[in-house]
Amino acid sequence: FDPATGHAAFRIAVSDNASQVVCPPFCGMVLPYAERVSCQFVALHDGTFEAMERGRLDLALNADDGHTPDRFHREVIYEDDFVCVVAKTSRYARKLTLRQYLDGVHVGVGVLAGRQTIPEQRLAALGKKRRCAVEVPYFTAAIRCVPGTNLIATVPRRLAELERHDPAIKFVKPPAEMQGFRYLMIWHPRLHTDAAHVWLRSMIAATGRTLGAVTR
Repeated sequence: FDPATGHAAFRIAVSDNASQVVCPPFCGMVLPYAERVSCQFVALHDGTFEAMERGRLDLALNADDGHTPDRFHREVIYEDDFVCVVAKTSRYARKLTLRQYLDGVHVGVGVLAGRQTIPEQRLAALGKKRRCAVEVPYFTAAIRCVPGTNLIATVPRRLAELERHDPAIKFVKPPAEMQGFRYLMIWHPRLHTDAAHVWLRSMIAATGRTLGAVTR
């Protein structure tokens, strides 16, 4: 597939995180091919994998949360970790212990099926559960709920960095149990050797490489 001569249209399901971390640099990379290649980004949802089975979606971008069916292909495009966003006036200093984290009041992010999958899974593995007083559908909304409150928002670091300029918030390190995670692109096996799809995946992978290593 040559985007300079061929035509292609792609539909890609993305999480809130990917829409802000991956989409902007990806758009810059594919803009030279805009006359022949188009990409429609849609919100990741509970029916994403069924839509991929039926050919309604070409690709999905999501964290490696353990919910991707085994039959789908996947590739790591970057790695990230979590940061806890709290109010600038918060009593929390530089790092939260697990006890402080569990005793705190959280703003959760309902990514799929009303759950922020990775943090909840990490705690469940320890037999623990945090208290979410508020749940919102987007990470940026979670961050903006924090100023002037005692809420803790657990957010992917790359996305949180986009809000670092806000003087009303600060970042603190989460408990060690809240380890980093991998971010994936996921596709149906029938598209694995499709020339246009191979090109699309190469562009997504190249976008991931431009992000570089996460800085702490």
